[in-house]
Amino acid sequence: MQLNVSGKRIFGNGISFEGEYPALEAVLINERVIVTFDWMAFERDLPAQNLFCYDRSGNLLWRAPDIGMGIVDAYTGVTSEEPLWVANFAGFNCRIDEASGQVLETHFTK
Repeated sequence: MQLNVSGKRIFGNGISFEGEYPALEAVLINERVIVTFDWMAFERDLPAQNLFCYDRSGNLLWRAPDIGMGIVDAYTGVTSEEPLWVANFAGFNCRIDEASGQVLETHFTK
């Protein structure tokens, strides 16, 4: 379920909290809030690692690792909620374990 974002604020469906960075997208999946933060807010010479997961109160549960693609490695948005797949700027679709944030598999899409 898509939530609303405005700057750092994530809200909707009884959820309201501030994230660490400006948010591009927030999705509620099985009581977890998956947030894709704006990769432009992260250090330019490193992978962004901009996919975070929170509980409904805004407590951080995990932060997804990069996929080893260097400075073009940044998540761009959820492409499927169940199972959780997230697009990556490097041209990959990444299956993410929603419980741990670990990358389970990647598929090159470009």
